[in-house]
Amino acid sequence: MKRILFIVSLVCLLAPAQLIAGQVTERITASKTIVVGTPGDFPPFTASTSMGQLIGLDIDLARNLAGWLQVNIEFNQMEFSELMPALEADKIDMAMSGMTMTPLRNLRAAFIGPYALSGQSILGKKTILEQVSTPEDLKRLTCCVAVLKGTTGETMAENLLPDANIISTSTLDESLMLLLDSKVDAIVADYPFCRVAEFRYKDRGFTMFDKPLTFEPVGIAVSGKDPLFVNLVQNYLTVMTGSGALKQLQEKWFKSNDWMKELPDLDFFRELEKGK
Repeated sequence: MKRILFIVSLVCLLAPAQLIAGQVTERITASKTIVVGTPGDFPPFTASTSMGQLIGLDIDLARNLAGWLQVNIEFNQMEFSELMPALEADKIDMAMSGMTMTPLRNLRAAFIGPYALSGQSILGKKTILEQVSTPEDLKRLTCCVAVLKGTTGETMAENLLPDANIISTSTLDESLMLLLDSKVDAIVADYPFCRVAEFRYKDRGFTMFDKPLTFEPVGIAVSGKDPLFVNLVQNYLTVMTGSGALKQLQEKWFKSNDWMKELPDLDFFRELEKGK
């Protein structure tokens, strides 16, 4: 409890006096609850376990923030494409999904971070990826590729795979299931997601491009209409970084495989759908 009070006091001290609380701060103060939007299908940032519980780096960061503010937390699970509209409509207080801080998104929301670095990669059949040794090789591929709509992965696929048949999906799980079902030859997604999928389904003979194809800083999206809340989350991330707590969480989710056993087997759900 002393540590929590110290952190909260430090955040308050770091907040400039001229910043006035907006709707987000007032809403959290009144309800004693912070609402976080997340899709829950993007490990290691946000994922759903076989029991339906949310886990991941984003989830831990959000829970820690709520704990230090001594408020409850509510996760509103939604598709990635719904996050920004929900934030703009004040349906959520923060959007967390390993989200890249792009200029266009930054015009719609304030971003705090980065708290991680990512980049796009491609995961697919070895027969396809054996043809790729440099990013330029992607332009010659004529395969079928699945991507999550509204993401930087979709943009990269359109630019680097001009001859590919690109299928946009509503969730990353849907993209991955298309690959597992051999309905596409590859998926384009963030490097951490591809690495997790490659490890989980290594018996399927998938491989991925060895290095991230883009440089993408990952941040927390919040409403720009509440400067005090923006400042508070900035200070929270500063404390997490300076104390070493953020590094510990990054090592837990990026360098360990132990948590992967909690994830549902998409092959299992695929077979269920076939049996309906």
